[in-house]
Amino acid sequence: MSRIKVAIIGSCVTREAFITRNNPQYKDVYDLGPLAWQAGLVSFLSAPVDPDVAERIEPGDKVNEHGARTMARDIAKSDRAELEAFAPDYLLFDLYSDVRYGLARIGDATITNNPNSFRKTDYFAAGDGFTTLHMANASAEYVPLLEQAVDELVAWQRQVLPNTTLVLNCFRYSSYYRTSTGDLEFVKYRGDQKRDDLYKRLLRENDRYDSLYRSITARHDIRTVDNRDRSYHSDGAHPYGISPWHFGRPFFQDFMADLDRMVLGDTLTAARSADELAGVSS
Repeated sequence: MSRIKVAIIGSCVTREAFITRNNPQYKDVYDLGPLAWQAGLVSFLSAPVDPDVAERIEPGDKVNEHGARTMARDIAKSDRAELEAFAPDYLLFDLYSDVRYGLARIGDATITNNPNSFRKTDYFAAGDGFTTLHMANASAEYVPLLEQAVDELVAWQRQVLPNTTLVLNCFRYSSYYRTSTGDLEFVKYRGDQKRDDLYKRLLRENDRYDSLYRSITARHDIRTVDNRDRSYHSDGAHPYGISPWHFGRPFFQDFMADLDRMVLGDTLTAARSADELAGVSS
């Protein structure tokens, strides 16, 4: 049996299910293809930035090589063509970048307002030629844009990738992280009011995710991996820092187990359909 082809539009909350630190044998089953890394859906479905303007958005010294590549792909919208060429069996996506980062409008185009790349550029620092939008202070404007982007994503998949299954990763941020000495709450309620206010604000984004998941699943018959009824810790030794979205291994093991069950169920259903068709033909 050939490996299952998987691609991702999203962030670490989905991507890190497909690393050997969390799921050592994933390559035995899955062929991981293109990754639209940290791309918001509104940006992913947008037209590319005008080439003359794109030339002026230079990464500079503050953006590392990975961030520069990510920003260039987001500006040019090259991820869509790569996904179409790869034709994954399953296209996984999450809403992290839309909720956490927001967007920037540049002319008729939209890009992800990524703090790891775009926000570090001289173009962003100059403050001209673009406007920004974030769900935290403009949800009435942003949510319809995101809902429309999901509509367009589903239409694009049906037209261009009819044999691909879309899967939404319905995650929530964790409220605690695990270290070698035990579990610690992000909000400690004592000693550092500024820190507590930050994490309280971040964890309130879980309500936004829940609302968006309800809206999306009501609008579309879309597959999901959804373990929001379980408690997961963040990784106190995560290589990119401790945060409510840098989950520990159990989150990704359960994610993979759910995806495995989905794939197995689809494979068995397809096999039964083939047998029934063969029986009718004979």
